[in-house]
Amino acid sequence: MNNVTINLSETELKKTLRTMVSESGMNSFAALARNLGYNETTFRSAIANDAIRLKAFLEAADTMGYEVLVRKKTD
Repeated sequence: MNNVTINLSETELKKTLRTMVSESGMNSFAALARNLGYNETTFRSAIANDAIRLKAFLEAADTMGYEVLVRKKTD
């Protein structure tokens, strides 16, 4: 996997997750939901509505081999 940096302030959540799913070799949001033990429809709906819980996002990132970093803004 390439070293990918995604700025969540500049990239739509759905696009971010699509990139992560693609880079990790998974084939769909439904497959990711199943892997996490979430209801597929509910998970996809949360993504479509930009309403995914932070915990679910962090679990998804970890499952796909990503880490999430928070950095203080620079002026």
